[in-house]
Amino acid sequence: MTSNTRILARGSAALMFLGASLGSGAAQAFAVETGGITFSVSGNVNTNYTFTNCDKNPGVVAGSLLCAAPAGASGKASSLNSGNLPNGIVLGVKTQVSGVDTAVFYGFYPGVANNDFAFGNGPNLGSGAGNVALGSPNLDIRQVYATFSTAELGTLKVGRDYSMLGFDAIVNDITLIAVGVASVRTATSPANTTLGTIGFGHLFSTPNAGITYTTPSFSGLTVSAGIYQPLDAIALTGIGAGSTASAKPAPQVQGQVKYKFGATTGLNGFVSADGLYQKQELTVAGAGATLTDRNPVALGFDVTSKVAYAGAALVGHYYYGEGLGAYSYFIEGFSPTGKARVSQGGYIQATYTYAKTTLGANYGISRLNTTDGDADGGDLLKANSKYTIGLYHKLLDNLTLTTEYTDAKSKANSGATINTSNYNVGFFISF
Repeated sequence: MTSNTRILARGSAALMFLGASLGSGAAQAFAVETGGITFSVSGNVNTNYTFTNCDKNPGVVAGSLLCAAPAGASGKASSLNSGNLPNGIVLGVKTQVSGVDTAVFYGFYPGVANNDFAFGNGPNLGSGAGNVALGSPNLDIRQVYATFSTAELGTLKVGRDYSMLGFDAIVNDITLIAVGVASVRTATSPANTTLGTIGFGHLFSTPNAGITYTTPSFSGLTVSAGIYQPLDAIALTGIGAGSTASAKPAPQVQGQVKYKFGATTGLNGFVSADGLYQKQELTVAGAGATLTDRNPVALGFDVTSKVAYAGAALVGHYYYGEGLGAYSYFIEGFSPTGKARVSQGGYIQATYTYAKTTLGANYGISRLNTTDGDADGGDLLKANSKYTIGLYHKLLDNLTLTTEYTDAKSKANSGATINTSNYNVGFFISF
């Protein structure tokens, strides 16, 4: 090792959250500094055993991802899989150029279970058949971005990273390092991740290409704004309008205002508000319908807050959208004729940490309202709700034993329901 090379231990932003939220201090990334350039590696490996009680008498709920057992089949399902947060490795390179801190990051997130990319077009033998020999997991590349920042001017970020709307909700969710809601694919054919509270209290902040700017901190207050690749609308159920590789005249726009408080006092936390705007170009009507609104506007808003004192913490989240849809951006967001559906939901969460053990409870609900062009009392998903009770114990500074019980329900506009419950126990290793 040359004299100008140093080995450092630094916490990555995502893993610092995990350590702080579960009362263990920041997880450490491995970093080497040489010649004014810092190379860092951080990440996690997690694996969970999940036992799911699937609904043996399910109703028809189009858009539900809960486990509905086929007629005559067992309602019990076991799986070994990654949790809500996939296994990940984040590589970083940081230096200073002309007084500007410059960094690049690459985030790679492989699963541990066989995966057919959820739609039967993956690389596995017997594609679409689930778990068979000679299978392969999926590599999910979520982050490829660069930042340029100074204390006086703020931070410019370019590349692919998580979006703003929904991000604070998911990184403060206790199920992030465990399982939460086990989706139908997890229960019968493991996918790359579970649902956690996604679609059951918040929307997923989908990774996307973008250019964003964040101001310097003004006594804890920051403002961010950015443009992102506009996304097509998806109607996986067929009960809605969508778009297929349609050109958009303008980018998607998002913004955030965030205030952090109490960094040096016993009481601390934050409050953040996010907004999203995108004009859609719909090209495909719902089954049996005719598009009457091809250019609807999609809007979204959310607010997330956390208050912590000593070992106790309380998190609250609420979101509202028009055309925003279910689970993530623009999924089932529009009626068969192209009208924007209103969606809203939120979750409340309480945790208490004593020594190396955290006990937590989370309740969430997400609603998707019908609008013009939707059938009254139809099969479309109306609401998802769930509660999770979890215990998270630090066996080592970088090893957490996780165990949860989750009860979940999907309800259609017709009143039909699917009810499931799942128990999971697993290990989360961070570095």
